[in-house]
Amino acid sequence: MIERFGMIHGWVIKTLTALATALLAPMMFLVTGDVIGRYFLNMPIPTVFEINSNFLMVLSVFFPLAYVHRRKEHIFVGLFTDKFPPRIKAVLEIVSILLGIFSFGSIGWFGLDSALEATRVKEYYTGVIDVPIWLSKWIIPIGCLAYCLELLFDGMRLILMIKNPLLYNQPLK
Repeated sequence: MIERFGMIHGWVIKTLTALATALLAPMMFLVTGDVIGRYFLNMPIPTVFEINSNFLMVLSVFFPLAYVHRRKEHIFVGLFTDKFPPRIKAVLEIVSILLGIFSFGSIGWFGLDSALEATRVKEYYTGVIDVPIWLSKWIIPIGCLAYCLELLFDGMRLILMIKNPLLYNQPLK
């Protein structure tokens, strides 16, 4: 059951990351086009700032969080912990995971509250083109939920490693 849920979660993580990656190119072209339009043609592209700051940038940060954690590509500083035995490293990593779940769980919870309220009132920016930002408010809770679930899976793996010392033959990543 947990393995199946882990596979489904892995698919969700890859989908969220692919979406974030795919939207980096439009973000880049929108900013470039806006700069060219603003400074060379004196005609900026309407709502580029709102679309980039409320949708694309937030999406490119929060959606890949779980993927980066799964691949162990966050920045780790092992200056003090490199010489620790594997069991101590695992315990410290579990403490770190618990702090991450609390921190990103809180961000996601308050983001969900904000998303629900924005959806209820159909929040949007008015301008040349009305931009519905209530949609973008859902990015943070979705990304935080995916990340917290990934942290939970990683924590369960570490707890199993602590319980079964035979697994210590494999290096902790």
